[in-house]
Amino acid sequence: MSGQEKSPFTIEDLSEDSGFLMLQVSSLWADYHDKAVKKNYDLSHMQFSVLASVYWLVLHSGKQVTQTILAHHTKISPMTISQMLKVLEAKGYVYRTRHLTDVRAKAVDLTQQGKDLLRDAMKIIYNVDAKFFRVLGKDVKHFNRYMFELLKAND
Repeated sequence: MSGQEKSPFTIEDLSEDSGFLMLQVSSLWADYHDKAVKKNYDLSHMQFSVLASVYWLVLHSGKQVTQTILAHHTKISPMTISQMLKVLEAKGYVYRTRHLTDVRAKAVDLTQQGKDLLRDAMKIIYNVDAKFFRVLGKDVKHFNRYMFELLKAND
C-alpha cells in the first residue's frame, strides 16, 4: 500500500473484528465436521447438516418438513437445500413425498438408512464439537446464548 492511500478499514487489529473472526471460526468448525463426516460417511459438512436438520425437524416440529421450512431452519439458501436434498436422495438417505396440504411442496423425510447413518454420525459430531469448543469451558453456555441472540436479532 502506498503511503498516500487511505485504508478503508476502521479496525487495526483483526482479533477485534467480529465479522472476520466469525468467518474464520465458522470455516474452521465446518472443516473439522467435513473431515469427520467425509472420512466416515462420504458426506460433506453441508450434506450432513441438511440431513441432520431434516431429522431434527421431523422429530421436533410436528409437521411435514418442506424445502422452505428446511431453508429457514438452517439459514441455507433454498437452491443449496435443493441441491443437497438431490444428493442425499441419490445416496438413499432421504426421500420426498407429496405434501398433505400444499400441492406445490414436497415433504422430506429420512430413509431407515439415513436414520441409521445419522444416529451413528451424531456420536462423532458431538465428539468433534466437544473438542472444538473445549477451550470455552463453562463459558460455552454464554457463547451459545450470544450466538442465539445474534440469530434472533437478525432473522
